[in-house]
Amino acid sequence: MVPPVTTASNVAFVKQYTRAVLREGKEWYIEFYAYDPALARLRRKKIKINRIKKITERRAYAREVIGRINTQLQRGWNPWIAKDVGTLHIFAEVCDTYEAYIDKMFNIGYYRKETWAGYKSYLKNVRDYAKGKQPIYYLYQFDHAYIVEFLEHIFIERDNGAQTRNNYLAWISVFCGWCVERNYLKSRPTDGIAAIDKRHIVKTREVIPTDIVKRIGEWLAVNDRHFLLACHLLYNCFIRPVEMTRLKIGWINIKEGTITIPAEASKNRETMVVTLPTKVLHYAIDLGIFNSPNSDYIFSEKLLPGPTQIDTKIFRDHWKKVRKALNLKKEWQFYSLKDTGITEMLDSHIASITVRDQARHSSLAITELYTRHLRKANSDVLAWEGSL
Repeated sequence: MVPPVTTASNVAFVKQYTRAVLREGKEWYIEFYAYDPALARLRRKKIKINRIKKITERRAYAREVIGRINTQLQRGWNPWIAKDVGTLHIFAEVCDTYEAYIDKMFNIGYYRKETWAGYKSYLKNVRDYAKGKQPIYYLYQFDHAYIVEFLEHIFIERDNGAQTRNNYLAWISVFCGWCVERNYLKSRPTDGIAAIDKRHIVKTREVIPTDIVKRIGEWLAVNDRHFLLACHLLYNCFIRPVEMTRLKIGWINIKEGTITIPAEASKNRETMVVTLPTKVLHYAIDLGIFNSPNSDYIFSEKLLPGPTQIDTKIFRDHWKKVRKALNLKKEWQFYSLKDTGITEMLDSHIASITVRDQARHSSLAITELYTRHLRKANSDVLAWEGSL
């Protein structure tokens, strides 16, 4: 139950206690009351001392213990909290301070928009959980066991994927690290909580069959021409959706047929150049993309060129319309176009190193994960006789 206090004065509220006293009778014990945050009231604490046989020794022992307890209580000790309440922090107030921090980091350009938005979303969901489903009031209650329960809520009750659960764990670890830096916590309560091994995560995203890709292109050419350009950039140039929200018209070199993705716009924070297929370049010209200033984003409001940077959600929203119109499987996601383009390029016997460079993979091993092994018999292997 959450204490009925809403301001920083609650620290003094929690430090309420009654002085320890000795109770004599059939049972001898030391008694005092201290505020229990979990119950939102004063709770009695008893320390039995019947084990000491002689009355004089029992009273002497009680005086010593009572003096020590009263001194500790005066200094802020609370038997129901596993820490000094002098450093007790309200969970909601810590969250407010953290939110102001990430807002500042975004405003000075240290956090990218998607990082900032992601952190805000994680924070909101944790706050909602802490207010409603599993209420807590103090930061110390946001402990290892509580975080495990929250992750189970995300993974099982809300039926999210393993990767989503891992993302929440990663952010909570960042948040707890921030709390440790500011002495709100002494250590990260996420220590010992393992992420689900990525090798055991089955992707729900699938490569889209060639005939379906053609149907998608034909439908978009009539119904959503600017989103078709986004699909081309994902399918042919392997430019990630988040990177597409940062692309500016001036980064396209029409003469060379390339797009330069600067470090500040690239996911891996490296400036790299990708090839723009001629048909895609001609399509962009036909759309009138280059009639806008070079400083404009290729995709702005309504996916038209403009000065405003958009959120990646707009691509997902447009894809939902395509999926509904063409009755596509849920496993064929917008990002599937990148997987599909890489797979088809490799199937067309374009050199792996060329595909690697176009996809901006860090190694050939990553690129070759897209090779469809044993999809069909290789004619060269069928005709192989060898020496044996």
